[in-house]
Amino acid sequence: MYRSTEEKLTDKLIGEAVVSLLKAKNPISTDRLIAQLQFMAVNADNINRKSACERVINEIRHNLAEKRAQISYEVRDVDNVRHFFNAQGPSDDQKKH
Repeated sequence: MYRSTEEKLTDKLIGEAVVSLLKAKNPISTDRLIAQLQFMAVNADNINRKSACERVINEIRHNLAEKRAQISYEVRDVDNVRHFFNAQGPSDDQKKH
């Protein structure tokens, strides 16, 4: 309801890309979504639509990179003790020793 025009256009473009993938009976994945948005950008009929597609692609890639950086791993040692690791390292508020 309070979304900006830019946010509405982003949602519309992602929706169009997903519908195109579904109509073509292609699997839905981040890579396929980005490829479809790139195709839409190349075939855009005006510069605003093209730049909006490129902005959406960059936003998806940025969010994907952030999500990959937050992946955590659980490892059990020989004593069956669980240890958790993540790609970010320890938080700043924890003591080192």
